[in-house]
Amino acid sequence: MIKVFEAFAGIGTQRMALERLGIEHDVVAISEIDKHAVKSYEAIHGPVNNLGDITRIEVEDIPEHDLFTYSFPCQDISIAGYQRSLAKDSDTRSSLIWECERIIFNKRPKYLLMENVKNLVSKRHIEHFNNWLHVL
Repeated sequence: MIKVFEAFAGIGTQRMALERLGIEHDVVAISEIDKHAVKSYEAIHGPVNNLGDITRIEVEDIPEHDLFTYSFPCQDISIAGYQRSLAKDSDTRSSLIWECERIIFNKRPKYLLMENVKNLVSKRHIEHFNNWLHVL
């Protein structure tokens, strides 16, 4: 059974994918700040261990897990968004991806799943994406 930690969980679409693929899993915790998303998540999947704001989570409080999913906010890099960047320390919503670095470094999950955002590899953002790849 794969143990999963879902950051930026929303309504649990990563979990839904695992269910639809028939992959046995246990979501040990999520990180989500939108109270409406959490309410929807629990209506769909049942009670969940929500650790809340990823910037305030102590790594020691995150249960051990095999799969770390992180569908970080894309508003600041998507074509339909603000194009403000995902650069480390840029204080944009998309820069929250860098919070995942400390989790990955300290928890060392076997598998990572990041949502694909088409504009992530555009000329405007490729340098930051390459920096992320370097971290990985």
